[in-house]
Amino acid sequence: MFKKTTYIIIISLVVVLLGSCNRFTKLQKKGTPEEKYNASMVYYEKGDYYHALQLFDELIVLYRGTRKSEKIYYLYAMSYYKERDYILASYHFKFFAKTFPRSPFAEECMYLSAYCKYLDSPKYSLDQSSTEAAIREMQQYINTYPDSEKVEEANKVMDELRLKLIRKDFNSAKEYLKTEYYRAAIYSLNQHIKDFPSSPFLEECTYLIIKANNIYAKKSIFSRQEERYNLAIAAFNDYQAKYPDGRYMKDAKKLLHSSNKGIVKVERFRKRRHRVL
Repeated sequence: MFKKTTYIIIISLVVVLLGSCNRFTKLQKKGTPEEKYNASMVYYEKGDYYHALQLFDELIVLYRGTRKSEKIYYLYAMSYYKERDYILASYHFKFFAKTFPRSPFAEECMYLSAYCKYLDSPKYSLDQSSTEAAIREMQQYINTYPDSEKVEEANKVMDELRLKLIRKDFNSAKEYLKTEYYRAAIYSLNQHIKDFPSSPFLEECTYLIIKANNIYAKKSIFSRQEERYNLAIAAFNDYQAKYPDGRYMKDAKKLLHSSNKGIVKVERFRKRRHRVL
């Protein structure tokens, strides 16, 4: 009995769906612009953005230059947003803001164009083109609407996006150290400090510069070791001056001791060689 009832329900649903599809196809082929417009509003209100978008595609052309074009295009962009197609939504929100700059929806669309790019921004380890674009557009929104109630939210979004760029840059610098490209690591860590003065990784960067210089000195040819150990000591002094109670101080002191020991070793070797000569 249960199986029979389930079968009947499934068949009924199929019939309803087929009937709905047939009605929509008939509307697309033979419906008047007004019928399509009214249907698109119904589909949108019901949350059926798939069918709404198909009708909006036609209506944008049919109602171009009329009073209804603004509403149609706004709902068109919103449908992509509701469908979580953030790339197309961002494109159409941006286009709307440029095409209808005096519209009451223009400010919202300009914000949502940037916000969609924020939502499309990938994790920090991937390409950050959309992150950079989101920051640019969000800043443009703030510049255009400095008194908007969304300015505070926009600034928070930009802070989050900037942190992602900072994290990517920092991890790229650390990767040089991990893969034993010590000169590149030292340069990148120093550059990170210059480029991102508010980075949450500044202390770690300053410590890693000591570490990179120390290891680089150990693995260098004898004639360059003393110079590079001295750079490690200078890096320690910089760390100590900036972070006297820093969380890496214990390890930093070990690297200082190692660097001083390395210089002593170089000097002893040099003296022995001088005696032989």
